[in-house]
Amino acid sequence: MSDISEAIEIRRPSAPRADLPFQPYRAGRALDARTRRAIHAAFTANPCLRNWPAASIDALCDAGHLRTWTSGELIFARNGPCDDIQVVLSGAIEMSWTNAAGTRAVAIYMWPNEVINFIPVIDGGGSMHDQRAHGLTTLFHISRDALFAQFEREPSLLRGVLDLICARSRALHRRIGRSALSGFRARLADQLLSLAEWHGQPAQRGIELTIRLSQEDLASLLVASRQSVNKELRRLVRERVIDAQYSRLTILDIERLREISDGDE
Repeated sequence: MSDISEAIEIRRPSAPRADLPFQPYRAGRALDARTRRAIHAAFTANPCLRNWPAASIDALCDAGHLRTWTSGELIFARNGPCDDIQVVLSGAIEMSWTNAAGTRAVAIYMWPNEVINFIPVIDGGGSMHDQRAHGLTTLFHISRDALFAQFEREPSLLRGVLDLICARSRALHRRIGRSALSGFRARLADQLLSLAEWHGQPAQRGIELTIRLSQEDLASLLVASRQSVNKELRRLVRERVIDAQYSRLTILDIERLREISDGDE
């Protein structure tokens, strides 16, 4: 492994992915073997869900359906019904809020091999965010009824779901703490490190982010103005910490970015 890839833990899973392009819609029982393996891998690659029996995941595969969403398409509206959990197979899901003035704040992007929306499916309270496809995105949808049927057959599955909810809650509170106590420069650096952790691809010059984000997208993640993001990105480029080209970011100096993230700038 190169020094670059050792400098930050790249969490992009090596689990199998289903073949592209996906059909716009496909019932679970019609899935090809590779797509089934990708769905299994999404569950078992997650430390909280890795002990789910193969038979339970097979049953969920049979009960669900595959659907491809175009970039920007609204999947679930905030507070609207959200009756499925989803396995992200390609693309990404933008979890965001928008106020009456049209200002958008992005909570997080959910990437391939994530299993999402357990909370609204379990409590029936509706989606906590506006959920939109970021790029062409394929999801495997599993209904509440199918999920609850497996909980009744295998009550031990619930322990993994509770562990996952707790892990994500802790990560959220860490982010809230950093956001409240850090300056903008440190928050931007921390966000870039987080993106590199999940979307980083070791490259010759550094770590390239495989997800395409505009300055407006970054501003929404940081709840900041695009002008502030532009100013700070240009500063990081001048300092040779990152390179920015047409919505593609490459981290050139990961250690310096860590120093900025840990500072009070």
